[in-house]
Amino acid sequence: MTVPRVSILCITYNHARFIRDALDGFVMQKTNFPFEVLIHDDASTDGTADIIREYATKYPDIIKPILQTENQWSRGVSISKLYQWPRIRGEYVAVNEGDDYWTDPYKLQKQVDFMDAHPDYSVCFHPVRVVWDNGAYPDSIFPSPKYRFNKTTLELSDLLKHNFIQTNSVMYRWRRECVDLYPSGILPGDWYQHLLHAQVGKIGFIPDVMSVYRRNDGGIWTGAFETDAWFKKCTLPVLNFYNNAEKQFKHNYFDAMVDTMSGAICAFLRAGDMDTIGKLREMYPDVYAAATTRINNQDFVGLKNKYRKYKRAFNVLLCVLLGFLMFGGLL
Repeated sequence: MTVPRVSILCITYNHARFIRDALDGFVMQKTNFPFEVLIHDDASTDGTADIIREYATKYPDIIKPILQTENQWSRGVSISKLYQWPRIRGEYVAVNEGDDYWTDPYKLQKQVDFMDAHPDYSVCFHPVRVVWDNGAYPDSIFPSPKYRFNKTTLELSDLLKHNFIQTNSVMYRWRRECVDLYPSGILPGDWYQHLLHAQVGKIGFIPDVMSVYRRNDGGIWTGAFETDAWFKKCTLPVLNFYNNAEKQFKHNYFDAMVDTMSGAICAFLRAGDMDTIGKLREMYPDVYAAATTRINNQDFVGLKNKYRKYKRAFNVLLCVLLGFLMFGGLL
């Protein structure tokens, strides 16, 4: 049996509109080594699984599917830990979700060549073109040079500040103990994966734009840190991410947790969900206390600004009234 040098991880759910682009991006890769596509469909209801079967039949040596009949994510199952990572056979791992796609047929070859030439690097990535599915915004390139600190070689300390690696641009020198080190129930999971690999080597940047990242209304980061719906769905996993990252990487994320908690409290108050607020207070008491203080301070500032607005209006009205009285007196 041929052992692949690269294992490509792809998780799909209701991606029928997009999955052909992703699969075409995989099978068009031109390499001097074998690779495999480990694809997991989480019981899609829109025909995604049928398209995957079609490609698996046509490319049986490349496409290795798991097609669920019951949705695993809704049951709280970590799909990557349980179904994907145990199947990895490659020395290197690339990632692409079912609604994104690769545009360069030499993407894998370029990244493997880089990693082979730099054995002290555990991660490499490249810029991606960001495309809004609804056309709401023009296309852009991520990350900007500034967002990656104007560096082409980066380290764990850089990545702890913020995530500058788009998932479908990354290649890891696979760290097999990730299965044990990766905590369940966190968001964003890709950032945590980047961090785990950056713990054991440098991060390299290849300047070629080689993939497209789609932003769509159904994405989990739509409305992130803004909408009540997002806070309802993501607050606990995001807090769990920061909590575990503090322990694993010895980096202080307290302010980020307070920011998340502040938005969550307001969202759950608007929904009248006191049970969840109580759960948040019980799980993260220090963060909760700091968040409520911040919310109170923000309310106070808001009231002061409102007072100033009405005070200015009152002063204008008073000037008009005095002018009227003076004018009336002259008559």
